[in-house]
Amino acid sequence: MSEEKGKISVIVPLYQAEKYLAKALDSVISQDYENWELFLLVRKSSDQSEKIARDYEKKYDSIHMIERGENKVGEARNQGLEKAQGEYVLFLDSDDYLPDASVMQRYVRMAEQTDADIVVANYARLWNGKMLPAVSHASFSRYHRNSQEFQFRGFFSAGTLSYVWGKLYRRSFLEKNQIRFAKYDYAEDKFFNMQCYLCRAKYIFLSRIGYIYRKNETSISSRYRANSSECWIAMARDLKEWMSDHEIQMESCEELVWYLIFFATFFDAKMEYEEHKKKLRFIWKTLRLYGKDEFARECLCRLAADKKIWKLQDKKWVVMTKGFCIGMKLKLYLLLSIGIRSLIRRRIDEKLSDTGLREV
Repeated sequence: MSEEKGKISVIVPLYQAEKYLAKALDSVISQDYENWELFLLVRKSSDQSEKIARDYEKKYDSIHMIERGENKVGEARNQGLEKAQGEYVLFLDSDDYLPDASVMQRYVRMAEQTDADIVVANYARLWNGKMLPAVSHASFSRYHRNSQEFQFRGFFSAGTLSYVWGKLYRRSFLEKNQIRFAKYDYAEDKFFNMQCYLCRAKYIFLSRIGYIYRKNETSISSRYRANSSECWIAMARDLKEWMSDHEIQMESCEELVWYLIFFATFFDAKMEYEEHKKKLRFIWKTLRLYGKDEFARECLCRLAADKKIWKLQDKKWVVMTKGFCIGMKLKLYLLLSIGIRSLIRRRIDEKLSDTGLREV
């Protein structure tokens, strides 16, 4: 495996990004740390994204364009990983950017000092030109990595560990464990990061802001998708199968699969409600859909009976999770629908979301 010590391979999937691309690339070019290479995985766009990318490639020897065809984001990132020569990998979305010139230096210094597999920074959210607070990783990083608190907060309620952005990965760790992105329509980074966690990645956490996440309503993660339950259920099934194949101790990690279905059910119901003019029956239909799927139903029923969840310190999450899963077990879809509608109307769902309120 060819690897240049200290080099960071920056991987940027690109599609319809003319508005923000220059900002993203300039934030890398302006880094004090100069030992990097950047791969632009370009999908054919109707805007000027390709032209902007080509102009940067011509101007900077460290920037390389790669045609990704019609590949999904995860597959594009895999292309970047195959081309990468660096000791480290940094994923950057084309509408986001690094906040200051010292970010890469801080990442590498921390990785070298601690021999970490993944360096995790805090991030800030940019919404309509206004910088908004995000949940700090301190909400979970202080807990033992094998604890319910670390898993639940890290991957779900805070969510920081779910994203590939805002992190520096040691490439040899990814290669050793053969970790790549699966072919999901979206949320492929959650599966990727859960694999990292289950392969016992060594995490280290930076307290400073290392990434600016732009809340872009046209991005893949923000768009409504019909039949999204198929993706989430497939992901949960695949995760369980992957854990079995890799002889992961299920009793210590199986809640990850159950939590995945719980959060998917809740937020899919919300998306359907908002997409269909806030009609209650679309929440009901979503809950019933998950309730009728044998695998999803088993996950929710097992979470309803799980005693480990009582160890979570935030009791409102305990009550909400237990109540929801028991309701799903008893098929109380209408009652749950009314409850979810109430949460949405009070914007509690946004507060619970890992990327927070749209404005404060």
